[in-house]
Amino acid sequence: MLTTLPVKRQLLMQCQLSKPRQFKLSLKLSGIILATSLFSGCATLSEFTDNRDSFTLSAADSEEMNAVNAAMNAVEILYQRGNKQDLAYYAPSNFGLALNKREKLLSMYENYSPSGGSWFSSSGSEDIETESELFVQRMNKAFQAKLLTEPLLVVMRDHDEFIQSIDVDGFEDRVGKLRNSTTKFAALIESRGTGLGLEHQKVKLERDYKSLEVDMIKRKVLRLPTSEFNSLDQELVPESYNKALNALYSLERLVEKDPRDNTAIQRQLNNTYIQIKQAASIAKEVVWVKSRIETSAERVVINYRDHLSSLNSYLGTEELTALDFQSQVSGIKDAVASKISQKDEDKMRKDQNLRRQLAELGRLLTGQDMSKYSIAQQIDNLIFAARSLVDESMDAPLAQRY
Repeated sequence: MLTTLPVKRQLLMQCQLSKPRQFKLSLKLSGIILATSLFSGCATLSEFTDNRDSFTLSAADSEEMNAVNAAMNAVEILYQRGNKQDLAYYAPSNFGLALNKREKLLSMYENYSPSGGSWFSSSGSEDIETESELFVQRMNKAFQAKLLTEPLLVVMRDHDEFIQSIDVDGFEDRVGKLRNSTTKFAALIESRGTGLGLEHQKVKLERDYKSLEVDMIKRKVLRLPTSEFNSLDQELVPESYNKALNALYSLERLVEKDPRDNTAIQRQLNNTYIQIKQAASIAKEVVWVKSRIETSAERVVINYRDHLSSLNSYLGTEELTALDFQSQVSGIKDAVASKISQKDEDKMRKDQNLRRQLAELGRLLTGQDMSKYSIAQQIDNLIFAARSLVDESMDAPLAQRY
């Protein structure tokens, strides 16, 4: 995780790295003016704008400050590179020690002035340069440690990154504990300088990460369908209830098999929703039937057949209304298939007629028989032929075009 510097430090480093002389001078000057104003009660504009040569840094001080700024620049560049390479994850022990040294350096840099000659200065250039060298050494150890830990942490890192992309609550404690265990595992490799003898910890971490990933996807995918399923009445629609339950179980097994197979999971999730909604719909109809079956069983049958009558009227199969329910459904199915087949035949006849017309037009324009070509090919040939005729007429003298 990137460490955000305090605003004061950011401004100080930015000014010192870009204009070290002017910043140090302005800071000293401001301090003097502030002290003067406290005793005198006020300060004039001329006091702030006075640019006397007495505050100019000596050549030695300037060289010293440039060396310090170069050291701090190197520290910041190396720190940013370590963040980009996730050293906090792969080398937590060494990188943590390096961060402590960086914090110390920043504090020293805030209080630094050339030659240590300022009344507010407590840090010298030699101290900063020495501490920066120690920081560089620690960072180098962190980069070397990553070469050992990364191959052993690659699976855990992949799971961790996937887990971060899952938007689901309730697993913060498990995620935190697992990441702490991973940090301790990486630090143990750093201290040993090898991963030998740690295979059992590696296997356990991978298993725990996979288990956590599966549980999070289950919660994310199964929460809504499960809540809808729990509202079903098993005694009212036992058969439909069991179908919905089996679909829910299939979805759960699918997540356990591969929690990242989003296509298969989404397909099974849609099927599960259909089964649950179908069971809920059947339950409503069962309640309706049971409320009427004792007084008018015939009315129940008539209501169902009325739905089929509307469909028969649309299809032109009114004669089917005299048959039983199952026979009507079978007849309606055949009628729909016949209509689809008839549409296919009509389309085929239209295509054949169009092909003949295009072939005749092609024969008139080109003198060739293009009936064996597809409609698209014939159209392309006709466009080409028409374009050629237009080009020929444009090439002819104007008197011969009419």
